[in-house]
Amino acid sequence: MHGSTVLLLYKELSDQLIVSENALKVTRDDGENRQAILHIEVEEDRVEKHLQRAHQKVSARVNIPGFRKGKAPRRIVEQFVGRDYLLDEAMETLVPEAVGVAVEESDIESTHTPPRVNVIERDPIVKIDATVALPPIAKLGDYKKLSFDDQIESVSEEQITEQLTQIQESKATWEPVKRAAKFGDLLTITSQGLVEGKDFASVDGSEFLIEAGSMNPVPGFAEKLKGMKAGDSKEFEIEIPADYPNEEFANKTANFTIEVSEVKKKELPKLTDALAASLGEDFKTLAELRARISDNLEAQAKDGLRRSLEEKIVDALVEGAEFEVSPMTIEHEAEHVLEDQQRQLAQYNIDFQQYIQGIGKSSEEMVAEAKDSAELRLKRMLVIDTLAEETEASVSDEEVAVEIARMQETPQYANENLDTDEARDAVQHILRRRTAIDQVIEITHKPKTAKARAKKTTETKTDSAASAKAGAAPKKKPASSAEAKKPSKAAKSDTK
Repeated sequence: MHGSTVLLLYKELSDQLIVSENALKVTRDDGENRQAILHIEVEEDRVEKHLQRAHQKVSARVNIPGFRKGKAPRRIVEQFVGRDYLLDEAMETLVPEAVGVAVEESDIESTHTPPRVNVIERDPIVKIDATVALPPIAKLGDYKKLSFDDQIESVSEEQITEQLTQIQESKATWEPVKRAAKFGDLLTITSQGLVEGKDFASVDGSEFLIEAGSMNPVPGFAEKLKGMKAGDSKEFEIEIPADYPNEEFANKTANFTIEVSEVKKKELPKLTDALAASLGEDFKTLAELRARISDNLEAQAKDGLRRSLEEKIVDALVEGAEFEVSPMTIEHEAEHVLEDQQRQLAQYNIDFQQYIQGIGKSSEEMVAEAKDSAELRLKRMLVIDTLAEETEASVSDEEVAVEIARMQETPQYANENLDTDEARDAVQHILRRRTAIDQVIEITHKPKTAKARAKKTTETKTDSAASAKAGAAPKKKPASSAEAKKPSKAAKSDTK
């Protein structure tokens, strides 16, 4: 037999039979769906060690006549409770230890998915079968052939104006007026509300913003205040809706007596250099403020474009990839999905079972949905990690340090200790993913040039003109209509 053949046979045997230093015998069978079965035979010395621990625990909690707790010899304890009982106790610690050692000795990469354990035999030899989930793998399609022509949204004057209006709103003041109240005004009112003699929504000298369609305190209340002036009083009735949150007052009539002591309107500050300077941030002029707003909106648009491209790329990668994932891994991830749902509901004191009954779903349907969600989430992360490996995306220690410093400035991480190896590894992992996606964006993002966009616009106009020609000829407009299009001299002077 040739030497190479001997080495090959030896390798095949060593792959199947793994013996630890402690004589734990493990045979490994690799099956489908990224799962391996470890057939484990536990050596007698290890079983004896756990039986001794079991004896100490059992003797400490069982009352055996003639012995103090914890002092009865093992032979007596075994006679009193039976060997099976003692073996049951031993298996609680023996099985996890034996499986853990077997997985470690088998060089199986951790997936955080607990093995499925089946004790095949307990006496005279402890034999265990452990089904272990292997790390999932993905074979990516040819992502270099992807192409995206998404355009970055240009910053419009309307967007800048909207931001400036929000700044004006934040600096607005309320000024007293003598006119009748309008929607949007702030009234100071004293109100007494009664429902069948019981107090309902009464206030004394409180401010009330009247807005159309307001539900506070009941629908229609704000509309009744519209038109009132400072010093006015009024009595009126309002029918409370049947679906009013407080069932005690639902579907009943509320009687109100209202006095208005003051009406205020909102005054927005003018857009001036002084307003810009009042914001700090080293602004001196309104032009500087507008420029900063424009820059921020442009940065947001770029960030939005990148997020959109990332979503499209990951979706395309998932669609074009071939996956091998253990069902055990998906089920384990699904458990996390359900736990997250229950935790979120618990924050609002909502019982999970009541919730699924309320939405008309069964527990089985929720589990099935959780599995679908978990599988998709797993595949998305898997293709990104595989992409990072294929593109050999790398991140320097300096980049990690900069990212950690940026994170520490945010409220979410302000009080977190990120100066640990674990935190740095996590941040590096995130940055590698981001770098890999950026590399694919660089390859696949091919936005249309201004010339191509102009050509498309011209083609659209030509098509529209051709369609119009093909249709019925439009009627000639009267001369008066044509004349109306010409701006008058007065109109011209107004625009100056």
